[in-house]
Formats: sequence, C-alpha cells, structure tokens
Amino acid sequence: MSSPKINANDYELVDATLSPSKREDHYHDDEILPTLDLDDTLVEESKEIDREIHYQGSIIRLYPSDPRNFIVQTQIVVLLFVFTTLGLNGQATGMLIPVLSETYGISQVVITNIFLIQTVGYFSACFLTESIHTKYGQRGCLSIACLCIGIPSMILFSKPPIFFMYVLCCYPIGIGIGLLDSAVNYVFSSFVCYKNELLGSVHGVYGICSFLTPILINALGEENWNKFFLLQGSVTILGAALCFYVFRYETSLKYEYKVKMSKSTQSSLSPETNISILQMMRLYPLVPLYACALFFYMGSEVGTASWMYTYLLEYKEGNSKYISWILSAYWAGLTLGRFYFGMMIDKWFTNEYQAVKFFIRSSILCTLSVALLGVIYSHSTIYYSMFGVALFGCGMFIGPIFPLLSIIGVDILDEHVQVRGLSSAISLGSIGSAFMPFLDVVIMHHLGLSLLPTLILIATVLCAVAIHMYPNLIHGRDHYFNPRLRSVSVNSNC
Repeated sequence: MSSPKINANDYELVDATLSPSKREDHYHDDEILPTLDLDDTLVEESKEIDREIHYQGSIIRLYPSDPRNFIVQTQIVVLLFVFTTLGLNGQATGMLIPVLSETYGISQVVITNIFLIQTVGYFSACFLTESIHTKYGQRGCLSIACLCIGIPSMILFSKPPIFFMYVLCCYPIGIGIGLLDSAVNYVFSSFVCYKNELLGSVHGVYGICSFLTPILINALGEENWNKFFLLQGSVTILGAALCFYVFRYETSLKYEYKVKMSKSTQSSLSPETNISILQMMRLYPLVPLYACALFFYMGSEVGTASWMYTYLLEYKEGNSKYISWILSAYWAGLTLGRFYFGMMIDKWFTNEYQAVKFFIRSSILCTLSVALLGVIYSHSTIYYSMFGVALFGCGMFIGPIFPLLSIIGVDILDEHVQVRGLSSAISLGSIGSAFMPFLDVVIMHHLGLSLLPTLILIATVLCAVAIHMYPNLIHGRDHYFNPRLRSVSVNSNC
C-alpha cells in the first residue's frame, strides 16, 4: 500500500504569535504556496517555531514539545493531576480485599475477578488507542480515558448492592487506565528536553498517591471504604474537563497531519501504512519486548502492592496499623527513586538503556532480600523494620524502570508509529498489573501465602530477561545498546 500523496496546497504557514487581524492571508497567494512543499514544512518544524497552518480547510496549531513552552507547561500540570488517579487505583484493590471479602461475604479468590476484568479492560485499550486518536485526537483520548475511570468510580461510591456490579465497573476503569497510562507516557517521552526529570516526576506522583492510599483507606475504616471512590471519581471527572481545555489544539486533524508528515520522511517505510498490531510487532521488535518487560514489571510492582498487605497481615500475623506503614515504605522508596534518580540519570549513565539495566539488577537484589526475610518468622520490631527497609529498596530501584522504558521506546521507534507502538506496548504490558496479581492469588490459594516474595522475585527476574534481550532482537542499534562500541570505533579511526 502506498503512502498518501502530500499536496502542498493543503498546507499554509501562519504566524501564531500574531492576532487574527494581523495575520497575512496567503491562502490564495500562488507565489508562496507552490514553494511550501512537505520538506519546507519540516524545515520550519525543526526550528521549533510556534505557528499555525491551514490543513484541509481548518487551522491547526503546531508548537514544539518543549516543557519551557507555556502551553506545554499547563498540559504537564493537568497530566500530573490526572495521573494521581493511577496511583490511587493501583494500591486500592489490594488494600480493599479484606474489606470487600467481609462486606460482600465472598472469598478472596472470588475478589480476584477484579484483576481479571481489569485485564480485559487493559487489553481492550490496546485496540482502542489508535482509533480514538484518529477520530478525536489526543484531546479526546485523554478526556475519554478520564471519564472511563470517573463515571464507574461514582457508581462504586454508591456501594453497589452486589459484588457483580462492582466487578463490572472495573472493566471501563481498566480501559481508562490503559488509555491514560499510554497517552501520558507518550506525551512526556516526546519532550525535547527534561524527559527523564519530568517522567520521573509524573511517575513519582503515582508513587506518592500509592504511598498515601493505604493510610487513607485504613483511616476510612470498614464502614466508609466507598468514600475512597468519591475522591477517585472527582479527580478524573475534573481531569476530563481540564484535559478537554488544555489540549484544545491536539485535535484529530492535527494527529492526522503529524502522522502524514512523519510518513513522508520515512519513504522506505511507506508500505507500512495501516499495518496491524501483529505486523507492527514483527517489524518493530521493540514493541513486543517493551510489552513483555512492562508485563512482568507491573506484575512485580502491583503484585507487591496488592498482596503484601494480606501477606503481612495473615501469614506474618502483623498489626494492620503498622503493616500499612510498612507497605507505604515501598511506595515511599518508589517515589524517591523516580524523583531523585530521574534527575541523576543523565549525569550517571550514557543513555537510558544503561540506566534501566542497572536498576533492574538492583531490584533483583532487593527483592531477593525480601524473599530471604520472608523465610524468617518473627514478630520483633527489628524484623519488621528490616522488612520495611527491604521493601523501601525494592521500590526505590524498580521505580525508574517504567519511565525509562518509555523513553527508550521513543528513541528507537520511527515517529509515525510511536503513538501506536508505545500505546500498544503499554496497554499490553499493563495487563500484567491485573493478570499477575490474579495469577499470584491462584498459586497462593493452592500453595500458601508464603510463596508471595518468591513470585515477586520471579516476575522481577523475567522483566530483567526481557530488558537484556533488547540488543539481541533489535538490530541496527548497536551503538545505543553498547556505547563502548562507539568509543572503540572512534579510537580506531583516530
């Protein structure tokens, strides 16, 4: 299939810094438009000029993805606000398992259907992302994602009389989280500068909210657990309105324009228009590798968040008040790791791939220490303090991995498949945050809660295996994955 022909007459540059009354109308200026072909437009874009163009009878605004730009700054603030709901939701189910079991009179195995239904939601988001961007643009995708979380959260706030209704609400929430997660990671990974710092910040916000969730739910008590969903629903419904406004320039026409522009610069890849997800995975090995690494990463992170409270409460027979603080230590470490390491990555490592290898190896060592502590049975204060420190280390080193994987994806993928490729990988990988906790409880139901630290360790090791497979399956990026090769080649040419 050939790529669509780009007609110069479809485009017109307009100075966005001028008011409408001062703009020069060149729409019928034959001396200007014939020279404004696709390459000229790309040259203008590379200069990072904030401007407007006429495209298919409408005006779209183009501006650089620069966090120093005021428009982008307002978008960052709104996305940081909206992303709080992912942190709230990620920890909520694990904390509510004992409460839901008592409220609805069902076993914990039945409650894990929440994870299973959310898995279906994440998987659905994988196939919806591209079509939503095409029809409604990035603006519509973010607003729809927020409403998919907000409306069901308000239903959950009303305390559904039967658990079946509770489970049904988890499906649109899963879709919303999948859409929001992939869209936010793509936006932050596409910035021209400060990517590590800002991605560390947005995922740090996730960690802060996950840190506060156990304390909040514990404070609400068994009678008022539903009020948690009032908070989650309010944040996302307000977030939908804010996204609809601050992303007002990110329309479907702008998305279509940017995709066409990107394809025109990839002439050798023009036959790849409208390829299926399976074809994209074959042509771009990074997509399945990223999805696989993220799947097990989320399995480790959310597996810890979902079941560590139950593990310490029932298997270790700890005090619920202190256990919530021990679990919060994990999220405190994750938050610190994302904020602090996000600022240090450019100083400490050659590129993001070298950084992610360091962090995943360190995560394995910390998770191994948790598994070894799990073998010891004690109720002493020193023991629980050591357990909290080990969980803190796990969170601190595993925290930066997700944002780093997103940046690696943007660095390697061609621009015209970045939105679809990253969205597909994140949506598929996010299935791990629902499926892996479900698998954990099925295994522990038959073999016992004592296996939880081992299951988390296995998930972390499998994530490391996927990350270390990058250089073997992604070709043509040897200097990126092995920076020493670049220095050797430079020295040999001297």
